[in-house]
Amino acid sequence: MKKMSKFEKEKLLHLLECTENELDNLIQKANNIVDKETSTYDVVLKILQQGFNIREAVLSGIILGEKLGYQKAKIEMEEEIKEKLYRAFKNNQ
Repeated sequence: MKKMSKFEKEKLLHLLECTENELDNLIQKANNIVDKETSTYDVVLKILQQGFNIREAVLSGIILGEKLGYQKAKIEMEEEIKEKLYRAFKNNQ
């Protein structure tokens, strides 16, 4: 969400039918929920418990997917690098 272009932000504002200030507040709320919890289940449960409307739930889902996608990619890249280093070390012996 930090690297969102002006065009993407305008599309999101139109989709969620809200103002720029409301969107900023929604992003802040969603980030607070996602940062406080570790498991996906806890984040979804927190969204439902707070009685968020559909806009807030959608935005929280987008941010959660962005963060979880980043973590998954990070783990996969780390594993790939470890494997390549292991093979390179093994071939040098």
